[in-house]
Amino acid sequence: MGTVGLKLMDGTSVTLSDVLYIPEVEGSLISVAKLTEKDVVAQFSKDKCVFRYGDATVMEAKRCGNVYKLKTVGDEVCHAATTSRKEPWAVVHARLGHIPFKRYEQLLTMADGVPRVADAPSDHVCAGCCMGKMREDNFSRSPEKSVKSVGVLDLIHSDVMGLMQTNTPGGCTYAVTFIDDFSRHVTVYLMKKKAEVLEKFKMFKADMENATGRKIKRLRSDHGGEYTDRLFKEYLSK
Repeated sequence: MGTVGLKLMDGTSVTLSDVLYIPEVEGSLISVAKLTEKDVVAQFSKDKCVFRYGDATVMEAKRCGNVYKLKTVGDEVCHAATTSRKEPWAVVHARLGHIPFKRYEQLLTMADGVPRVADAPSDHVCAGCCMGKMREDNFSRSPEKSVKSVGVLDLIHSDVMGLMQTNTPGGCTYAVTFIDDFSRHVTVYLMKKKAEVLEKFKMFKADMENATGRKIKRLRSDHGGEYTDRLFKEYLSK
């Protein structure tokens, strides 16, 4: 139960209270008995019914058969018409998300209202589909320049993350990672500043070489300043 607002054809707005919503009823019915309880007077004649409140006319309902119909703005429905015009396949193809013609033929048997095409798609080349299916060629690599790991510590990948917005409980704002290319083993060290990368690499090198009995052969990075400074280069050259 609730309140419903009606806008009549002359622009007048009327509010009906204590309205019941019944999904099974297709039309909307107004109870004259309920209106009279609100001191609304209904005057019926041969072709219409006039509702008055005091000296003012509230609304009029025209007679349609055996009922009196109150016309509101909401009753105006725009008429829709279907068209049988066929569109070019390029247009239909794009509208349906660039589906192939075989899928389009299946769609015709599965749904109503699918647009019809006016031409055969045999000679149609969709630029969007061609671009969407393109891919870049693989980067050419010289066999002598490609580095492959055949055992642990043959190749170590390293990178620095930071500056992080939130400090760790120990006050660290950076982290450095060391990843073994062969085993994919990952080691992470927290740092307060980037200058600690060399110190962390020394710790990683000592721990891993002692644990595996092997030596680190190559270190790969993004050539950031923390890896290319003088102290780091001097340490690697030893």
